[in-house]
Amino acid sequence: MATTTNTTTGRTTTGTGTDPLWQNLADALNALIAAGLFPHFHDLYGARNDWQHQPYASTAAHAHAPWVVFDLSTRQFTVSSRERTHSGEHSASTTRKRR
Repeated sequence: MATTTNTTTGRTTTGTGTDPLWQNLADALNALIAAGLFPHFHDLYGARNDWQHQPYASTAAHAHAPWVVFDLSTRQFTVSSRERTHSGEHSASTTRKRR
């Protein structure tokens, strides 16, 4: 059984598998809401990112608030800005190896 301590709330979570990770995500989302930053979840999809789904989270509460976007080249979520995301900075797909 895995045990983790959330750095935001200080609460210790015990669970099996990925339960503690999901609890950490829930705690982080609750912290954003408590700060007045209500997260909205979206999906960029179109010619800009070679028709690949690209999830991101943003807030409408503050125009210049950071975005969390899935970078298609690194295959990880990263903190970015609206401008950088819409300019395609995180849309570069990985190159495929030829066989």
